[in-house]
Amino acid sequence: NLWYDMLDALEYLGKDTHSPFYVCPTDLKASHDKFVGQRKRKQDKEKEKEERRKAMEWERKYKEMKEKFFGLTISNDNLVIKVLQSVAEFLEEGTEMHHCVYHNGYYKNNESLILSAKDLNGKRIETIEVSLNTFNIVQSRGVCNSQTKYHNEIINLMNENMYKIRKIIKEEPHKAVA
Repeated sequence: NLWYDMLDALEYLGKDTHSPFYVCPTDLKASHDKFVGQRKRKQDKEKEKEERRKAMEWERKYKEMKEKFFGLTISNDNLVIKVLQSVAEFLEEGTEMHHCVYHNGYYKNNESLILSAKDLNGKRIETIEVSLNTFNIVQSRGVCNSQTKYHNEIINLMNENMYKIRKIIKEEPHKAVA
């Protein structure tokens, strides 16, 4: 029922549910849509704030897990590929690339390494996931999970340089993934 939905939204928003102004609108549907929309926007902001708080808790953990890879750069004449160095970078990557690298919590996965491939102007091209167990590329995705015109070049460049990731793990065997 529109009216009850609107009342729930009004209560959530802290509006005076005893005021005829709110509970007896001249256009019930318009008032319903307005207040339910306001509630939704407020809930979305609260959820985003909570997600960011949780992500910030992961900053330290992520750094401990992946710091040994932070200096790694793989490049050629067209591309520069680097490890994402913070949870905030996961958020930026996911937002700009319109995919789930942040929202699915890839920063929590100790068994994979996430890298960002950019062109020489710094424009993001693809996000790459490498298994630290098998040293295989799990996925490499562009905007909206697409394959880009650079996809094969990125895959080949990563495969040619996978030894660099192996070397980093061998240098710190006590921190290697089991």
